[in-house]
Amino acid sequence: MQKKHFIFRNNQSIGEPQAELDNHYLSECFVDTGDLEILTDCHNPKFIIAGRTGAGKSALISKIYDDEEIVINIQPESLALSYISNSSIINFCTEAGVKMDIFYRMLWRHIFVVEVLRQRFHLNTEESKSGFLTVLFQLVNRNKQNEQAIDYLKKWGESFWKETEYRVKEITNKFEGELGGSISATVQGIINLNSSAARKLSEEQKFEIVHKAQEVVNSVQIAELSKVMKLLNEVLVADSQRKYYIIIDKLDEDWVEDRLRFRLIRALIETALDFVNIDNVKIIFALRNDLLERVYRYTRDSGFQEEKYRSCLLELKWTRPQLIDLLDIRIKQLVREQYTSQNVTHEDLLPKKMRGKQKAIDYMLDRTLMRPRDLILFFNECIRQANGEPIISAAALKEAEGIYSRDRLRALADEWYGLYPNLFEIVSLLKRRKEIFLVEEISFDDLQNNYLAILTSGRGEEGIDLQYMNMAFEEKMSLSDYRTNLLLIFYKVGLIGIKTDPHTRISWSESGAASVSSAEIRPDSKVAIQKTFFRCLGIDARDNDDE
Repeated sequence: MQKKHFIFRNNQSIGEPQAELDNHYLSECFVDTGDLEILTDCHNPKFIIAGRTGAGKSALISKIYDDEEIVINIQPESLALSYISNSSIINFCTEAGVKMDIFYRMLWRHIFVVEVLRQRFHLNTEESKSGFLTVLFQLVNRNKQNEQAIDYLKKWGESFWKETEYRVKEITNKFEGELGGSISATVQGIINLNSSAARKLSEEQKFEIVHKAQEVVNSVQIAELSKVMKLLNEVLVADSQRKYYIIIDKLDEDWVEDRLRFRLIRALIETALDFVNIDNVKIIFALRNDLLERVYRYTRDSGFQEEKYRSCLLELKWTRPQLIDLLDIRIKQLVREQYTSQNVTHEDLLPKKMRGKQKAIDYMLDRTLMRPRDLILFFNECIRQANGEPIISAAALKEAEGIYSRDRLRALADEWYGLYPNLFEIVSLLKRRKEIFLVEEISFDDLQNNYLAILTSGRGEEGIDLQYMNMAFEEKMSLSDYRTNLLLIFYKVGLIGIKTDPHTRISWSESGAASVSSAEIRPDSKVAIQKTFFRCLGIDARDNDDE
């Protein structure tokens, strides 16, 4: 490489951290870790791309769009699901205690069945659907079950060519009418059917309404839709080479209020499980680990089976060699486009060693949470600090680390805000400590001072972390248990690792899944702070034999 021809400019980058803004680099620099093959295998039951922010979920979805012939894109915000959220009758029933899950599952089933049929028979206009049912019946066996399925399609067929939003409203309107009629016939004198009215019901009224309304919910046409799904499978088997991928992204955005969103996501998971039995169709969607945990937490009931859901998860995990490959491919793309066609890697651009003995690439990887976004952001900041230079010096890398570290702490707090909205304030308990320290070094005075600082600042927000604080300082939980619970939060989000006893290694939670329990954490257990956050927390870094 002719290094004299290569000069870093601060407006350069090796790509954007968000996949939707990284089209150029993503198409040229995709690193296949084996996950893509699993996702596109219609017989593989893993359909939920699970991972932390920046783990590559959207990149995988983008790759499926690029590579597969038939990809049906469903945007949550375009489904008019806010129409359900604003439904007075549905809110009335939910507040009264009626379980709406079957209706939500029917809604997803209907959306997916219609979308696949539209693709298979090109039903894009009212004219194109003319005669479609006749053609469909010619492709399947004539039996009672298929006749019932055809009847269902006849019933809703008038709206096949219309937008999905229209169909969601159409089904919801019909359902509202049935619910309203049932409730009016059950309880007299209720003028406004809304959440406020539901909260004023007597226990007797509530019991009667729940009983009648639940009958309406349970009678929705999910059985007929099961027959349609079997008919759909029969149609698609005849053309087994064509695969239909239904992609749903951005479920972690605010497309509907949280309480309904969690219920709809749970219904989506259960509906996608139903479609596993259709050979040529696969529903694929991405969920952040923190959102998945909130779905589990807020929809758990007697029918909930977390193990069943976990079998559908494709957990995104990256190895050090895979991340190095990703970095090198992007570096090569940057340099090739602007300077030379020669093969350039991180070894040509980074300092040889850091702190006297550690390779620069290992130093950088130690300061990521083992996900692509972290490494891309870190290297991009290195480019800005090396502006006008042909290589990234150790001094430039260290300067970049400080900026990167502060940004990553704020991003971590944003990522977990839904569960732990006070994380950014609580993390001050870790400031200016040693790289590895004993649990008991976080004193009860430290806990009390941190709590009072949050309380007096007025920044305390409702969440699991604030619940723990209030329980501790209202003496409903011991300060020792409170400290343990906070450490488990830090561990889960990736701020720390925990060495429970002298004979075990430090345990890290890179995916947000905990493998250390509260019972294992003792006052003499050791806490190791993740190196990503050394600079922003002012950690006393030193060589340490603990692993």
